[in-house]
Amino acid sequence: MERTLLLAVSAEAILGRLIVKGLEQKPQIVKGVPEKLVPPGWFVALDYAALFLLYFATMLSLITLVVVGLDARKDATRTTPVTRTDGVIGLVTALALAAAVAFAAIVKPAPVQWLLFGSLGVLAIHRVVSSVVRRVGLASVIGLAVAAMPVVVFCGAALLSKRLWNEEEIFGGEARVGFGGIARMTLVIAAMLSPYCFAPRPLARNVTRIAPFAVALAIAMGGAALLRYDYLGTIRSVNRGLGLDLDPQGAQDAIALYLLAFATMGWTIVACLGAPSRSRQRIGVGLGLLVVAGFGFGWPMSFAVAAVGLIAIADGAVGVRTEERGELGSATPAIEDAVWQAYVARVVTALRAGGGEVSAVSVRGEQTLSSTVILCARRGVPVRVRVERHGGAVVVLDVLCGAESSRVPRWSALARRGGAHPEPPGIAPVMRADDAPFDLVFRCRGDRAAMLAALDDGRRARLAASVDGWVAGWDREALRHRVFPGQGAPVDGPLPLTALASRRTVTDAAIGQLVARIELCAEIAQRAEVGGEPEPLAVGGAEPASEEPAA
Repeated sequence: MERTLLLAVSAEAILGRLIVKGLEQKPQIVKGVPEKLVPPGWFVALDYAALFLLYFATMLSLITLVVVGLDARKDATRTTPVTRTDGVIGLVTALALAAAVAFAAIVKPAPVQWLLFGSLGVLAIHRVVSSVVRRVGLASVIGLAVAAMPVVVFCGAALLSKRLWNEEEIFGGEARVGFGGIARMTLVIAAMLSPYCFAPRPLARNVTRIAPFAVALAIAMGGAALLRYDYLGTIRSVNRGLGLDLDPQGAQDAIALYLLAFATMGWTIVACLGAPSRSRQRIGVGLGLLVVAGFGFGWPMSFAVAAVGLIAIADGAVGVRTEERGELGSATPAIEDAVWQAYVARVVTALRAGGGEVSAVSVRGEQTLSSTVILCARRGVPVRVRVERHGGAVVVLDVLCGAESSRVPRWSALARRGGAHPEPPGIAPVMRADDAPFDLVFRCRGDRAAMLAALDDGRRARLAASVDGWVAGWDREALRHRVFPGQGAPVDGPLPLTALASRRTVTDAAIGQLVARIELCAEIAQRAEVGGEPEPLAVGGAEPASEEPAA
């Protein structure tokens, strides 16, 4: 939906703000009487097309805000005070802005103008604070704060204009020029910092990519050529398209800085959209929405589109660090495909010996990525085991009991030993189980009562003795265990990766480590009353594993 919105708003900006407004002829005053103009048919058709895109983008952004508000309502029902407060604020701001935009677009903007600016400003501040609470990466927090800063400055100045300027300054235009200049400077700062805060990681690898560099160079050279050819016309086009309200005379001194800011932001957006990480792509979509929304906020659509852009950046920042760490590969050795398939077949055989139907399949993705999925049921709980490999090296082991959930977990426990392991989905606050051996190994967050209901003394002891990575639970929906071998966790355990890489014989005890880990997760899920329908078994379950290109 966000990608569709970005395409719709971009088309509206090109067709409506640039072409139609640029070709529109204003009637001349002849002897005090405005002349009558009859536009040609093709211009009327373009005008109607631009109007359709405007209302379509407004409707799509409203739907997105309502969906965001309904998602936030789920968090508002949680028992954790911080999560509940975060969900309530997200619900209120999203729905209030959606209602104000709908009223302003259909009826009249003046009565709800204060609500438009107020709800957008509060939503921007809330998303920054929420990213801190959800413990996203430092660069993402700084980037989101910098991206939200121009919106907060503009909304705050618009709401406080009567307190900051007198009536003569407001109606004379000095007030708008004053806070408009400050807001534009924050825009330039945000654009210049965007590569360091939002570019795909590692930055050293992505800074030399051709496509982002070509787009940035085209923006810089094309902008310079247009300014040289028609300076006033180019400034007017920028003002119409992006709502910057640049003064042609005052912009001359800072024109090189503006061009550099445009080129830098273009580089960041293209680099993010072309990144392998889906969360990084979502950040690129959010940045694009903020740019094409238009900074003048001259139409209700701009408020909704800017809000959706901020939400996309904030939500994308939650999972981007974990995804990109996975893409970088791991410290594990590479394993030959034939050896890996033989190991998977033995694991499937061991699981079948425990009863129930078991199926496994391996598929190849882009480049050297491959994924092995084992589906089974344990203790009445559907279980999906997924192992991602990059260049033959195992990157992540993921055990999911129950159904996939898009919400934040009710509780989580991250093993402290082994270094900086990627963290579970964001949740707060930190709590303790009051179990010394367990608290020494795991850093726990979320609802203490819910965690203790799922983890009794015996299972906490087993987790502390053998489990690395993290474990997280969702209310009767799912239990997930994820470990990144070699990244804050041992290379061997529960997968015998060293033995597989050296093609040594893998013992039954080594096979049993993974089976025991799956059984432990299923026990905890059963105790937490996790249910759900089992996933369809792959390829009829005939063969333990087969490695084929993904369709």
